[in-house]
Amino acid sequence: MTTSNHVTQPYPYKAYLDEYNEITLLVDTHIQDVTDAPFFLIDLMTGEEIELIVKEVIELGQYIKYRLLICEFIKLLHAFDVVDGKGVKSPLRLGGITRTKWFDQRFYDATVKLGISYEKKQTQFRIWSPTAVAVSVVLYQDDHPHFYEMTRTTNGVWERLITQNLEGVRYRYDINHRHISKEVIDPYGIASTENGTHSVVVDLEKTVQIDPALRPELKQMTDAIIYEVSIRDFTIHSKIAKEKRGKYVGLLELDYLKELGVTHIQLLPIYDFEGVDELHPDAAYNWGYNPSQYNVPEGSYATDPTDPYKRINELKTLINALHQAGFRVIMDVVYNHVYNRQTFPFEAQVSTYFYRYDLHGRATNGSGCGNDIASERAMVRKFMLDSVKFWLTEYGMDGFRFDLMGLLDIKTMNEIRKLCDTIDPTIMLYGEGWELDTALETHQKATLANMQFLPRIAHFNDTFRDVIKGSTFNHLEKGLALGNLTFLDLGKALLAGSSGRQLGESFKFLHPAQTINYVECHDNHTFWDRANMSNAQESDETRRKRQLLATAMVIFAQGIPFLHAGQEFFRTKKGVENSYQDSDDINAMDWERAATYQKEIDLVKGYLKIRKAHAAFRFPSSLLVKKHVSLSDHQQSVMIYELNDVKKFGDYSHIKVLFNLKEEWMTYPTELADFHMIANEEQSGLNTLHAFINETELALPPLSTTILVKLK
Repeated sequence: MTTSNHVTQPYPYKAYLDEYNEITLLVDTHIQDVTDAPFFLIDLMTGEEIELIVKEVIELGQYIKYRLLICEFIKLLHAFDVVDGKGVKSPLRLGGITRTKWFDQRFYDATVKLGISYEKKQTQFRIWSPTAVAVSVVLYQDDHPHFYEMTRTTNGVWERLITQNLEGVRYRYDINHRHISKEVIDPYGIASTENGTHSVVVDLEKTVQIDPALRPELKQMTDAIIYEVSIRDFTIHSKIAKEKRGKYVGLLELDYLKELGVTHIQLLPIYDFEGVDELHPDAAYNWGYNPSQYNVPEGSYATDPTDPYKRINELKTLINALHQAGFRVIMDVVYNHVYNRQTFPFEAQVSTYFYRYDLHGRATNGSGCGNDIASERAMVRKFMLDSVKFWLTEYGMDGFRFDLMGLLDIKTMNEIRKLCDTIDPTIMLYGEGWELDTALETHQKATLANMQFLPRIAHFNDTFRDVIKGSTFNHLEKGLALGNLTFLDLGKALLAGSSGRQLGESFKFLHPAQTINYVECHDNHTFWDRANMSNAQESDETRRKRQLLATAMVIFAQGIPFLHAGQEFFRTKKGVENSYQDSDDINAMDWERAATYQKEIDLVKGYLKIRKAHAAFRFPSSLLVKKHVSLSDHQQSVMIYELNDVKKFGDYSHIKVLFNLKEEWMTYPTELADFHMIANEEQSGLNTLHAFINETELALPPLSTTILVKLK
């Protein structure tokens, strides 16, 4: 055992090794007179003095930047000082050198199992920190830290086997980079104390086991109907038993979900996140996009966050219950940034390696959270793959929604797809493919614009959202469902899965399984709140009709429908657009409101039954869409969506879905012989509401969805 040595000392300038032959010096402009050439590099281990050549001097506002060339090869793990002509010195820190291709090639280890490997008589600890000069695992037994020196092995991996039964023991790593020693939790940790202060050794064999036989069948991605749920929002209401409010166990009361008819429950972040005190969760609210531990369930959702096993067991119990009830479970993951770059373990492992920096060495901020994870680097990619595999195998996850996926690189996302395919090819992968400013070449980003290089990964379709609802960032720009009929032709393309209705037509996606169709999610205004802004002059009844119209378009369009929890009963956040840290009063599901609008909920349930009953609404390929789907309009007011010659896909040979976009009754001339109506403005489902005989025109109520089918 050894003791930790923490050193902090101010220096007049900062020196970084950016390449094997180049050092960057950053000097505050107000003290630049203390720095002067010539510059030398002193090897503190051998005493050798190496002259540095000034290549360039650049003014960067607050700093003067010196580019210094090294005349000799230096050893990466030696300690160095940079000394100027006045004898002023500063330690040489690792800078851009850790972000070079050489560094990745030298220290990448594809197969090593990082984190802990627990057995009753021993536990193996491993952490990757190739630039450290010493690493210890710190066990907190009897509330005292005990330091166990680790051994450096291949590719910068440190390990230590401790031959004790360490179940339940708290631990951290002390990582020494010569000039500073820092104690951090395990980046691969799988269990935690409350609020993530320490990692904990647990025996996963003692936890609830996921039953793979319970996972519901999914034949193709377009069979999915996604319902986005926050554990806290869904269960915080007073109708839930007090001890279950805001908890994993609260979601076990599944009656509402069971009756709704969706297939996939997408859970807002359930990994351990910052922003909520796990011991006092009622004191603050947060959506959870603040990662603090990627492989540990969030403790504020557990009935006892001080028990490391509780959060694991309660989440696993919930997943088994969701599977048994017929739902697949999708995990919302945030691998694009961490909550705090300075305190997250990555910086202690290898300074600057895990994050992106611009040409001047400044951290990029495409995430808006102060850092962007460098997914393109080999050991960062390995971390993501290992994390995804852990959630798939240990927790039985059925899919992942990637926050700000456009900040991640194409190769990593496709590697994740390959990994999922080895476990279950029906695992869903999709995310936000927005183009964001980060230090990654445009052609490398997993964005909507690069969808052709991500053929089996889906994207949130922002065109669908903005054309049907309206511009996300300007409430004066209305969408089709809110009365802007100039979007009629675009609306037709969206119903066809945004993948082209006929050969030669432009398309947004290669096939319908790439489009996640939605008009609202946890981000931005709910549809109801947006309609209250854009269409404030209208009655509540009219706005409800518009929202049901938009929801019907989401459900019946080719592609994958995505519903925000409460959308079916006009969920409101009282006008708040970004409620990520607002109160439960703003974010909670209002179950009284649901009771008020049971008739409208039943209408949405009927829509979902119709979609699930006939595979023609769920074509997996653009070729099938082109063959069987036709779209037209009547008087630029009624959008006519037809599924032709589709008997082999279900009980109906011909389906007409008619969206009346006007606030007035419309008469649609058509041959109605042998058609049956299964949806109108009042009811929907698989029962015939009216059988037509010789009628040749159809009256369509204002702002309504009508569905006609032929049985033969």
